[in-house]
Amino acid sequence: MIKSIIIDDEQYCIDALKTDIDKYCGNVEVSATCTSAKEGIFAIKKYKPRLIFLDVEMPWMNGFEMLELLDHIDFCIIFTTAHDKFAARAFRISAVDYLLKPVDINDLKTAIKKAEEKILASEGAINIENLLHNIKQPSQRQKIAFPQRDGYEFIPAENILYCHAEGAYTTVHLTGNKKLLVSRALGDIEEMLPEDVFQRIHHSIIVNVHHITNLIRSDGGYVMIDNGEKLIISKSKKDILLQRLGLKRD
Repeated sequence: MIKSIIIDDEQYCIDALKTDIDKYCGNVEVSATCTSAKEGIFAIKKYKPRLIFLDVEMPWMNGFEMLELLDHIDFCIIFTTAHDKFAARAFRISAVDYLLKPVDINDLKTAIKKAEEKILASEGAINIENLLHNIKQPSQRQKIAFPQRDGYEFIPAENILYCHAEGAYTTVHLTGNKKLLVSRALGDIEEMLPEDVFQRIHHSIIVNVHHITNLIRSDGGYVMIDNGEKLIISKSKKDILLQRLGLKRD
């Protein structure tokens, strides 16, 4: 049985989530519910949960601020939020699980299953530390959590030159002539990358625009990046890239 705590400033959200957990997730026990981050800190110290359901937006102190006050994090966290766009950015790049309100039962089951796996493998805390790092950093300095066979590899966005589709896999090309093969399709990787740093220039290529050194219009069009490589630009992506680089107006 996984001992858990729900922290959310809205009582009706707590009640709804607890009802779903009790009904559909027999391996999770809710030991306490808290309506503020302050209550949550006391409950964590008292009950020592293995799993926390934590609301992001709360008055006086939000979920991230609460976590920064803890001496250490030795539990798994599933964030709950009503903000889809924010969730997609901050949580996906850090490999942290989250649930959108109102919570879907299947999403809840999936998130708990992932949390259980992380608990058994003693993983999760490092992902939270990466998340807390990322929310304070500009996009270029954020660390992307790329899944690997035995966990995750955290790569600063500024070290990523470009990503290239390899069927169901993606090769991430890094500075220092390094490469990382990731078992995710390019579309999945695109959702993890900061939009203000990366641009898809071809159906199989996403490039870090900060590493582009030249744009060549001949030979169908391509960009050069600062390691000397040439990356093809597809016709359908050319105008978007030109606008992004300030070479063409909307």
